[in-house]
Amino acid sequence: MKHLALLLSAVSCLVLASCTTADVTEPTVLRVRKNVKNLTAQEKADFVEAVKKLKTVESPYDPAINYYDQFVKWHYLAFYCNPNDASVHGYPAHMGPAFLPWHRVYLRVFEEALRDVSGKDISVPYWDWTDAASTSAVFADDFMGGSGDPANRYAVMTGPFRKGEWTVEFTDDNDVDSIFVDVQTDPNPVPYLTRALGVNPAWSTVLPTAQDVATTLSVSAYDATPWDPSVDTTKSFRNSLEGWRGKSGIYCDSATKNMDAKADGSGLRSKMHNIVHVYVGGIFTPDPANQAVRHAGSMAQNTSPNDPVFWIHHANIDRIWTAWMKRHGRTYAPVTGAHQGNNLNDVMEPWSFRKDGKNTPASVLDESVVGFEYDALP
Repeated sequence: MKHLALLLSAVSCLVLASCTTADVTEPTVLRVRKNVKNLTAQEKADFVEAVKKLKTVESPYDPAINYYDQFVKWHYLAFYCNPNDASVHGYPAHMGPAFLPWHRVYLRVFEEALRDVSGKDISVPYWDWTDAASTSAVFADDFMGGSGDPANRYAVMTGPFRKGEWTVEFTDDNDVDSIFVDVQTDPNPVPYLTRALGVNPAWSTVLPTAQDVATTLSVSAYDATPWDPSVDTTKSFRNSLEGWRGKSGIYCDSATKNMDAKADGSGLRSKMHNIVHVYVGGIFTPDPANQAVRHAGSMAQNTSPNDPVFWIHHANIDRIWTAWMKRHGRTYAPVTGAHQGNNLNDVMEPWSFRKDGKNTPASVLDESVVGFEYDALP
């Protein structure tokens, strides 16, 4: 049976023309990523403990920072760009075709880190935003904790990652949505998690619905030209899921040197993936005496992995991508023509250090080759 399975896998690669030899290697033992609501009390405790332990361990990639903040830094660098050279973009994590495969590798590296520091077989669970029970489980006091306290500048005051128990050490001070009056004098003005669940009046405060997910899954093309945030979301599954509504593609802010997408004027720049970041973090006024000052909660910044909810959110993004491929096939576009890192066989930085070769879009289209499966698909 094993040889038959390998033969069928090889035939599939010939048919799809988007697989690599990685698709016909011996399968690994598949770990199951569960809906948060289905975790046992011990599984939740193990996940929280491992995440917190990463903060106490030196990064194997940069001895100047801890292991957890290494992941925050990678995400921040993914937004870096050179305003004097339009060809220079950050890691291909956002606003392009590699959004999904880049984060698939990112999640895998994070899971490996959790196992390294805990010695336990931990997988990242997923948050099904369409399921109220899943949402309640995510923000319970025994897991991620709840929303921020308006009386304490929206600091998270409950759960294991509350103020005093979890320190934010790597802050994106140049984030255009994160402007504090004391940012010039205090290099880390918000050393704790901030959240404002669903309270931001300028954005939709409603999580994506089952119909939103179904609409995204119905888009048959993985992506389309010009391979950026301006792509019609009815013609690009990736952009529908990522959630950009930029009318002018990517631009590089000369002040912050961050990539962004110009809003289309509809007030719906974000949907699906993006809106969940904003739903959790919120964009709010932390100081009632100064209405001109606004702050993006931790999940709404370029350094969004500071909030561990990030991983559970992105596991659901990956789950939806998995469901899309079950329906439409393991296809990817483009083969060529996009920014470096976004083409089918490009190495996606910073994952060139991966020695197993699973660092290109082509190499991670099959989730089982990466070593996991989901307990249920939408």
